[in-house]
Amino acid sequence: MKPTTNKFALAAYFALTNCILAVQADPQLDLPPINPDTQVPESFYNAPTPRTPTNPLQVLGDFDRSQRYGPPYAGDGLNDDGADDFRNGQTYDERMRYGYPYPTRWQNFSRPVADSPFSDYNNNNLDQQQQQRDNQRYANHNYDNPNDRLNSNNRFADGFDDRQREREQNRFNNNPNNDYNARFNGAAVPNGDPNIPYDPNNRFANERNRFENPYRTNQDRFNLNNERYFERQRFQEDRRYQIELEKLRNLLVETDQRGSLECTANVAAQWNFETNVNEITQAEALNTQQHYVDFLRLVAEQSKTINKDLILDRRLYRQLMLQSEAGPNALPIETLDRYNRLINEMLYIYNEATICAYQQPFVCNLRYIPELKEIMSKSRDWDELQHTWVEYHRKAGREMRDGYEQLVDVMAEVAYVNNVTNGGEFWYLPYESANFRQDVENVWEQIRPLYELLHSYVRRKLRDYYGPNRINRIAPIPSHILGNMYAQSWTNILDIVIPYPGRKLVDVTPRMIEQGYTPVLMFRLAEEFFTSINMSAVGPDFYRNSLLEQPVDGRRVFCEPSAWDFCNRHDFRVKVCSEISQKGLLSAHHEMAHIQYFLQYRHLPKVFRNGANPAFHQAIGDAIMLSISTSKHFQTIGLLQRSVDESSYDINYLITMALDKVAFLPYALALDNWRYDVFSGNTNKHMMNCHFWNLRERYGGIKPPVLRSEKDFDLGAKYHVPANIPYIKYYVSTILQFQIYRGMCRVSGQYVPGDPRKPLHRCDIYRHPEAGNLLKRIMAKGASQPWQTVLEETLGEGRLDGTALREYFAPLEEWLRLESLRTNEYVGWNYDGDYCRRSIETANLQVTGGYYNVATGPVIMQMPIMLFVCWFMGFLWHRT
Repeated sequence: MKPTTNKFALAAYFALTNCILAVQADPQLDLPPINPDTQVPESFYNAPTPRTPTNPLQVLGDFDRSQRYGPPYAGDGLNDDGADDFRNGQTYDERMRYGYPYPTRWQNFSRPVADSPFSDYNNNNLDQQQQQRDNQRYANHNYDNPNDRLNSNNRFADGFDDRQREREQNRFNNNPNNDYNARFNGAAVPNGDPNIPYDPNNRFANERNRFENPYRTNQDRFNLNNERYFERQRFQEDRRYQIELEKLRNLLVETDQRGSLECTANVAAQWNFETNVNEITQAEALNTQQHYVDFLRLVAEQSKTINKDLILDRRLYRQLMLQSEAGPNALPIETLDRYNRLINEMLYIYNEATICAYQQPFVCNLRYIPELKEIMSKSRDWDELQHTWVEYHRKAGREMRDGYEQLVDVMAEVAYVNNVTNGGEFWYLPYESANFRQDVENVWEQIRPLYELLHSYVRRKLRDYYGPNRINRIAPIPSHILGNMYAQSWTNILDIVIPYPGRKLVDVTPRMIEQGYTPVLMFRLAEEFFTSINMSAVGPDFYRNSLLEQPVDGRRVFCEPSAWDFCNRHDFRVKVCSEISQKGLLSAHHEMAHIQYFLQYRHLPKVFRNGANPAFHQAIGDAIMLSISTSKHFQTIGLLQRSVDESSYDINYLITMALDKVAFLPYALALDNWRYDVFSGNTNKHMMNCHFWNLRERYGGIKPPVLRSEKDFDLGAKYHVPANIPYIKYYVSTILQFQIYRGMCRVSGQYVPGDPRKPLHRCDIYRHPEAGNLLKRIMAKGASQPWQTVLEETLGEGRLDGTALREYFAPLEEWLRLESLRTNEYVGWNYDGDYCRRSIETANLQVTGGYYNVATGPVIMQMPIMLFVCWFMGFLWHRT
């Protein structure tokens, strides 16, 4: 129908408009004074300083919870988007890396004095310092400007003889063909040819990879400068060099002591706040946090003044590099305030997002936790799920899009001040690999066959449940029907997809209640598990100081499970409001694994008291849970009369695990690959939303329930995006946990590849000291070595490897393969239409269920009919 009058045209315009849905130490460091009454913790030779500042958390509560694990807060106004798993905690060092989102009033830090050991600075010449930083904007942060080695202020310059000095001067002269000079002067000279034009997108042309270790490729970003190696060997024997090196070591010991005291005071204040939430403890926690951040910022700035070029001790070099990392806190004060303000504003939008109930316009103020999460997990009404999904993403995401686009610009500045090319590369620094993104892609290709079989099976079950008119047998699955707002875990639809409904999963909760379990008993059982594998007991102070259940005095407590390191090598605690259930028992073992990690690396300097990479703490805790959750273990501790060895039970158990762990991987990969592309400029900010859905379809075969547009910002509905918390560590920890679990099961003899009597998924390492000894070797290294080296020396595997996960799920994979053959189900998915368009007019014109959700062609014919109905309604409205 084509109107010919202006009146009809106007009516059509109004109709279509109405149809659119809106959807001191030493004088060399100017450190704060130590309280003489404060006891100095035990120090170790070669000890370093604390690390620098890390990541943004919510305004009221999410300020540093040192060595804190478990989900972010889910208190009033502080809704967590993933309390159903353990993928939301931040280690202390991560928080210090990624910055803090609270208003700050930074003090003016004094600059280091000129006689600081290994100093590259001359009489506090700030202009010269700034010029050096500008010249090295894209330089490898592991290497100082070589011209400084010949500076008259360099206390090692006297070690050069005249001939050596001449060679050095010639090497670093102003010859434009000199490749090294060209890099520092901002010109790319590939292959030494000055005629090749400068390419701003290839600033690292002809340079060695910034992570590359001269002794072992792509392993240690905190490597030693191998240039002029033999000349530096002479310095080692020079007495003056040894004296200065000893001064540096003493300086690091003193800074480590001071950092431990500051950290202890800070963690104590955060503990007091989280275990007694009120305005007084909140103010104290914020003030202490501010003081601690100021201290770390000062230490990081002064550590950068030390010339690391002649440090041959690898351990010493790594300590200095770790404590020199400042993250966002290296930003100028004004920019840092802007960074924190943007995150606070986005978190406010996220926390305040509410919607109205489906078909109940007067029942509003529904928040993600608890109402919307409950609806998404338990409702089986297609339209209710779609309404909830669309409305929540509209309320939580759209308003913060402008703020996030500004944050992208600020992240470029964060990368600038940390000498990396973009914000994505900055986030990947802790993984110490030049090809980290390719590494995780390779692992995904290893796991993809298993995921595609799982995807195909789940799609068939959902099609049987909702009908073929809503789910296409070869298309991606709509995200709103998978039991989770983000489709990151599918365990809530187990009732629909369980292979053998008559074979119930093991639930020991009734037996626990019957046997009189208490929170203390659950943690003592967890402690006994670790002592049975030759690991440490936690001692009576742990139980005296920890909070294991909701206090009876009525004070408000943040109850999310978390493990705490008080930075003094002896005070470790857990905070959790335990429930007597199987889930509570597993959680107790998970948190006790973090405490064991603290105990095993407590002998290290503070900067090394952390996981080998951001994923290790989580991976080890989850690896222990894989052992605890077997029916064999429940039988051993008296919660089951006999273990269940039937294949039907195994398949039900494994698919439950796969719906959580395997289904999660493509979501985590898509989320942080999207952020990497946005931060690096590979994706235009005007196409951010559509790019995410392209990645979601590519990796996971998941699509939105309705058409999306660039007016939407669906990523904003995920807490980690407005909070600017990296998500890739959860992907890495999911892979690593199976590698660590396989290693422990092998050495304990509980898993023999190819032996059907000892499959990996039935392995229980309880009372096998060999497994504990392996775990101790991993934990005791802390962050003192690259994580690849830790894996190589303990497991014999120097990289991420998806084969361990495949071996764990091997029985399920074979069952899924046979099931797909039996039902002739299509494995994989085909792109079946647009999921997102830049044009708002077309993207917001929605048909119930989304036209691409439909399995048969005739439904496409509904669109002209719907357009006509919308026009006719608009016409009637105009006439009235």
